[in-house]
Amino acid sequence: MILILAAFGSMVDRSVMPPLVPVIADDMGVPVEAVGQSLTVYAVSYAAFQLFWSTLAARHGRVRVLVVSTGLGGVANLATAFVQDPLTYSLVRALAAAAFAATITTVLIYYGETLTLKQRAVATANLAAAISLGLAAGTLGAGAIAQWWGWRWTFVVVAVLSFALMLGLPRLREAAGDTTTRLGPSLRRLAVNRWAVAILAFTVVEGALLIGVFNYLAVALQETGATVLVAGAATAAFGASVVVASQLMKLILGRWPAWVLMALAGAAIIGAYMAVTVDIALTTVLAAAILLGLAWALGHTTMQTWMTDAAAETRAVGMSFFSIALFVGASIGAAAGNVAAGAHRFDVLFTLTLIVSVGYALATGIARARYVLRE
Repeated sequence: MILILAAFGSMVDRSVMPPLVPVIADDMGVPVEAVGQSLTVYAVSYAAFQLFWSTLAARHGRVRVLVVSTGLGGVANLATAFVQDPLTYSLVRALAAAAFAATITTVLIYYGETLTLKQRAVATANLAAAISLGLAAGTLGAGAIAQWWGWRWTFVVVAVLSFALMLGLPRLREAAGDTTTRLGPSLRRLAVNRWAVAILAFTVVEGALLIGVFNYLAVALQETGATVLVAGAATAAFGASVVVASQLMKLILGRWPAWVLMALAGAAIIGAYMAVTVDIALTTVLAAAILLGLAWALGHTTMQTWMTDAAAETRAVGMSFFSIALFVGASIGAAAGNVAAGAHRFDVLFTLTLIVSVGYALATGIARARYVLRE
């Protein structure tokens, strides 16, 4: 349970940022893109620190790393509440990303070391629910707190949550996995694993679609005149959608082929960006958030389980690179979103994203249908 709560907390930290971009920019008296760059910086930092934490966890244990990283994340959030300019804000958010970069990967490795493939599929569905609740709580909570008490209090709340988690994590038992895996040999084995490399490529695109560009749905909606609370509530539907879909997935896991889940996820992504390409309004953003949540529940959890199997011999490093790939993609998508925000051309952003979505849906569905399980 504590792992689920840790995942929840790390997602709250990330999800509070998108709806606050216009609010912080207005408070600091700067253009939206000056604050929007923090979304890209966050994603880059998150990706960059994956191997750092993975290496430390191999030497000192998963639980110790989670305790330290969560505490550092709390400090970074507390510092965020006192920043006065966009540059400092981006730097402090980068520190928060570097800290919370340890969480999801460590949880996935822990599952890989302690659960069977079937149990992992169920566990990742539960993890998806925790992540989605964190995303929903973060976006909705950020909008409410910012509108009623000010955006700085949002980060104080996240800091308090982080410190509380830091106190509870030491109760977790250490995993009995291999803690002496050498990085060099693992990297070489991963590099020649064609399926693992293909999954990582798919994950880069997934990160751009489901994190990077998605982050700008709230910003695009606020550009039409919606308040931060309305924008936060609309995009929080992503998390609510994942909660429902991930629990319903338990009814079909093992019954429906994995390629079908990937195909359905791809179709949901196409539908989401088709909606906001046609028009940017409360109804279309809400519909897009729900569909993207469905895609996350169906596709992302399937991709995670797929990677744990494809990279079974180098699971720790493989899952670290899985997270790296996801947030490399997120940084690319966020960078594109920031350019669109600066130029006020969200229509172009969503049109290009729709085109990429079609290719992604076809490629992942076909590839998963051809894959043969190793375990």
